[in-house]
Amino acid sequence: MLMITVETEAASVVLRLDGRLAGPAVNELERNWEAAAVRHPRRRVLVNLEGVISVDGRGREFLAHVHRRGDTLVAGTTTRALVDAITSECPSDPDVDGTPIRYEG
Repeated sequence: MLMITVETEAASVVLRLDGRLAGPAVNELERNWEAAAVRHPRRRVLVNLEGVISVDGRGREFLAHVHRRGDTLVAGTTTRALVDAITSECPSDPDVDGTPIRYEG
């Protein structure tokens, strides 16, 4: 189970995650992330992973997409290695088109 808390700040929108980023929770995070980007187009989106205890393959793919789009991943103790791997292997590109990604499975 994943709990998503949306916090709107002056310069950013923070999606604070707690629990497991896996299965249907990835789709829910995608919906929240897209909504934040549409409602606040001039604000950076930060995905705070400090409360995440595990991430499956679909979750990892989505987080890599978020990073490539130029948004920020905030690592926690259990997600530090994952965030380091994502940020080192895929460059950030905020000019990527806004086409939502979809997952099979």
